[in-house]
Amino acid sequence: MKTFIKSALVSASILFFCGICWASEGYRTYGMAELQNIHCMGNGKLCVYGREGEIFQIFGSPYSGPSMLGLLSDDETAQLEASSRRTRGTAIWEHSLTGDDGKTVATICDFVSYSGNALVRRIVSDREIGFDCGACFEERYRIHADAMSFEPADLEGFESAWKVTIAPGVPFYSRYKSGGGYSYYIATAGKARIVSFEEASKMLHIEAEPGESLIYVIASDKDGEGSTPNLEENARTIAETSWRKLRRECRREWREYSGPQRKIDCKALARKDRRELREAVDNVGTMLKAQQGEEGGVLAGIVYHMVYVRDHYGVSRAMLALGHSEEARKVLQFYFDIFSEYGYIRNAQAAGWKGVFHPHENDETEITGYLIVQAFDYYEKTGDAAFIEKIMPMLEWAASAQQKNIVKGMLPFNGDETYIAGGVVPRSVMYHGSAEATLLFIEGGNKLLDFVSSRGLWSDEKTASLRKDIDTCTSLYRSNFFVDGRFYLNNPEREEGIEYPETRPGVCLYPGYLEHYLETYHYKGPLYFCKDCMERDMSEIEIPEPQRYSIPSAFLFPFYIDASLFTEEEKENLLQEVIDLYLKTGKISSQDRILGYDYGMFLYALARTGNPLAGEVYRKMMDMRDETGAWVEYYVDGVPNGCPCRPWESGINIEAALEYAASGTTSNP
Repeated sequence: MKTFIKSALVSASILFFCGICWASEGYRTYGMAELQNIHCMGNGKLCVYGREGEIFQIFGSPYSGPSMLGLLSDDETAQLEASSRRTRGTAIWEHSLTGDDGKTVATICDFVSYSGNALVRRIVSDREIGFDCGACFEERYRIHADAMSFEPADLEGFESAWKVTIAPGVPFYSRYKSGGGYSYYIATAGKARIVSFEEASKMLHIEAEPGESLIYVIASDKDGEGSTPNLEENARTIAETSWRKLRRECRREWREYSGPQRKIDCKALARKDRRELREAVDNVGTMLKAQQGEEGGVLAGIVYHMVYVRDHYGVSRAMLALGHSEEARKVLQFYFDIFSEYGYIRNAQAAGWKGVFHPHENDETEITGYLIVQAFDYYEKTGDAAFIEKIMPMLEWAASAQQKNIVKGMLPFNGDETYIAGGVVPRSVMYHGSAEATLLFIEGGNKLLDFVSSRGLWSDEKTASLRKDIDTCTSLYRSNFFVDGRFYLNNPEREEGIEYPETRPGVCLYPGYLEHYLETYHYKGPLYFCKDCMERDMSEIEIPEPQRYSIPSAFLFPFYIDASLFTEEEKENLLQEVIDLYLKTGKISSQDRILGYDYGMFLYALARTGNPLAGEVYRKMMDMRDETGAWVEYYVDGVPNGCPCRPWESGINIEAALEYAASGTTSNP
């Protein structure tokens, strides 16, 4: 992994957000467009995203925190060439900086400590190098610069220190605000000192003279109500503990976690491929854990500081495949804790801040289906019936929420559903029947009924009610979603005659607008606009003509969830359509944009059926990884697009790779 830091930051691409890390009105500001190859470090309380010695986000506790703090090379240091590697089995990163003559100028070791809750940076340099620590945030956070304050601090055991405070109410994603403030100490030791502070840019400048230097970003813990009572205690812990001891403790914690991954059997692969897969397993396993907050939820990548139900299905399956059943249980526990307090789950929820939800259209469908299927994946892997009984109230709610949305044997789309959110199909399909949401209801509902019936947990009336709805959806499924033998993602007939709600959370659909709001208003048909857009000119607004969409990705979904509703012949016929498209065009979609897990689902199905094409698809999927070994949110013509450091896509793909390794379709000369 070798590139020039500065040139990498200005490389051109068309991605999720616009903007780069640059000086604007004094502030160091960035967007996600150019920031690929991102790695994550975290201990469940303090989360850090960076690349090659640059730290773009430092936030927490908790993990749903605003990205207003960073640690960046100054202009002169940024001219040095950077290369990075991660210590295997850990989230400890080593960086080397070299000059024009190719000689190493400095080495940097970064990790997040378990004692003291701090980002620890150790530098050994042959010359003076500099860093800027302070206000480095996404363009949208610039308006909150006044919420960030700095003051010098007198901390025993450090060469220099400043305190940074972020006031309560700064949003950590979209319009969702943190319930309390955040406090940090920026501290140095050894040959590093904070030499200046620029009020206009809210940036501390740190100089590290030749020799050994230490830079710390020490965070406070949250007590559940947003206060930060132990910042001083954490600072004392860091001051009294050598960086080597902190690193040993960090390595020990990580290697205890990564132990199960080292036991994964890759012997069916050729020796070179074995090494590659073990490395991929280590990369993805580390990335998942680094983004898992202490409450159990996993962040959805550097862009999304929230916890998404849909994403956690792929995450949980990957955890189970990698041997991390305890982490998979914690994900379900996270949701159950929220459900126990509020009686519902939404599309996404904050990690660590009570009652902060990111709702979307139709949150009673699809994500509720994923919750049930995820719970029984965990049960089938672990046999932990006691835990399933514990979270049964949540699973019962998830089933009944779906039942309320059945029309003509179909459930609608969730507003943050992959195809809709990714622009693969238009948002006008929202109230159509969804083949995947309906299938999740059937498959999850059957597993739920088997469990409660075998243990006598429900009344006959409740059992019969769910059975009736599952049977209705099952009996109508083929007529709803197969037309002339072709499988379709949606069915417009569900929308006929439904009563549209007057308001709903989600996206304003006024042409060219597409912004998310906590409340939008019904205009006509499937169209909902925000309050401001309801006052705009409507003379040329027309209801979109309903269409059916046949998406290759959807053909693979029955394989992925091992749907019992489909016969093996039906699944193999759907797979064959994707194979034919791939052999004809070299692609698995008729569109230029594909989902980050499309090749993973394709590989999973090929491996399950023993198709010899699996080897070629495995190679293509593995080659799509970024320099950290992760997959991203989307790809456009093979180019990464959207959010990097993605657990959902990476989780699906690594599970598919393991399925391939165990399938017998590989060759080991």
